[in-house]
Amino acid sequence: MAVDVAEDLDRGPAASRSQARWWLGDDPRRGRICLAISTAFALAYFLYFALLTSAVHNGYGDRTFDIGFYDQGVWLLSRFHAPFVTLMGRNMFGDHAQFILLAVVPLYWLRPDATTLLWVQAAAMAAGAVPVYLLAMRRLRNPVFATVFVGAFLLHPALGLTNLENYHPDSFLIPLLGFAIYAAVENRPRMFVVCSVLALLGKEDVMLVLLPLALWYAWRHNRRVGAWIAAASVAWSVIAMAVIMRTLAGVSTRNAGRIPFSTCVGSCSVTRHVADFTRTVVSKPGTVVRYLRSDGRPFYAWQMIAPTGLVFLVAPEIAATGAVVVLTNLFSTTVFQHSIAFHYSMVLLPALSLGTIYAVSKITRARTRAIAVGAVGVSSLLAAYAWGPLPLARHQFVNRASPGAPAVAAINSVTHALPPGAVVSAYDGFVTHVDHRRRVYLWPTPFDTQHWGLFQDEGRQLPFADEVQYLLLPTDLTDHPEVLTRLEPDFVVVAHAEDAGHRGAVLYRRVSPGSS
Repeated sequence: MAVDVAEDLDRGPAASRSQARWWLGDDPRRGRICLAISTAFALAYFLYFALLTSAVHNGYGDRTFDIGFYDQGVWLLSRFHAPFVTLMGRNMFGDHAQFILLAVVPLYWLRPDATTLLWVQAAAMAAGAVPVYLLAMRRLRNPVFATVFVGAFLLHPALGLTNLENYHPDSFLIPLLGFAIYAAVENRPRMFVVCSVLALLGKEDVMLVLLPLALWYAWRHNRRVGAWIAAASVAWSVIAMAVIMRTLAGVSTRNAGRIPFSTCVGSCSVTRHVADFTRTVVSKPGTVVRYLRSDGRPFYAWQMIAPTGLVFLVAPEIAATGAVVVLTNLFSTTVFQHSIAFHYSMVLLPALSLGTIYAVSKITRARTRAIAVGAVGVSSLLAAYAWGPLPLARHQFVNRASPGAPAVAAINSVTHALPPGAVVSAYDGFVTHVDHRRRVYLWPTPFDTQHWGLFQDEGRQLPFADEVQYLLLPTDLTDHPEVLTRLEPDFVVVAHAEDAGHRGAVLYRRVSPGSS
């Protein structure tokens, strides 16, 4: 814990200097070594995943969902265009109110490339280790313990796996929420306010984790500041969804169907889904229990908490600020939300990691505290081996072509033949390499519309289909080949390349208006 300034003055200059270097602990030499090791851990994580995800991208291993959406949207903003992402038929900020992306725009003035997003993502996730180290030093005053907690955070399987899941601006929330928790625990109101405001810009539903934290802060430290942040988080969530997203996209949320136990057929309001859910929870608890035991939900919960060694249960109040998000993920009808491989679990990691540190700080006996930290370290290593994406882990999750593979070289030669600015409908695997243009569509849209707009035009041809000038498709097309057969009279092949295994790309140019 921090020493009061008055106490420093009483103890003299030596004590003041020692307190000024609290991040090194009582033994500066050991503190510097542990700080260097922790920094090396974070840098290693950053470089490993930045290089790995960039290699996946350069080997055509990522997809439109979701890196393509953000790559086109940020590129449009960097060229001072409205971020209407034609890959999904929605304004980027209408899809999610993630205004934190504005911070990335200047980087696209310097290096407009999808891998820029991947490097920023890896850096943000590695930066989550900073508040972990700081809180451990503040609370435990032991640099060895702090280093263990940094390693445990970076080794959590959900961190690495979500880092591999294309790109998501949610990654900014890892350090922002980490610093918000650090500020709340250490009662630093200004830092708490700043980090909370920045976190709210990360996504419209950050309220689910920030509201419990603000209420805890109001309870434990500052009622006024905590109440204001709690109210602001609710107000921003309402404004973001009911005003901004509804105005830009036409609906406040597209995820109402993820609420279980609904009896409605077709399109229904959020209120209807919530009412059906509440009725089932109250009247049919057995149904709810069976539901929560299905579809791998218990195993998901176990994978999230096992790397902590369950030490957070000693004093669970900080870790519990993520309980609403956990319940949301467990109840969701979408399997991605209760899988550690997807970004829905990102926001839970700061609460779990810093909540575990907080719990350890409540252990008074030195020997018991050391055992608890050891349990966290061992548990994180075992979980990383069993479920993580690191090189020595039991399973390897990266399946990609080498950027130097013949198939990649063939595809590159074809994509380079596509004129800049041309209107194109491109295959999913190629999109992120050609989406720096105002109009690019995800094949077979707009000829046979899929996953576009508010999903009201599925299977239909959109009115502007005849304006598409090029088609960029794989040589072994299996995605709606019948649409290509219908379009072939209106297009001619202008570039074609493939490897010995017939893996490559074909570029078609429109030669006649046709009927498409």
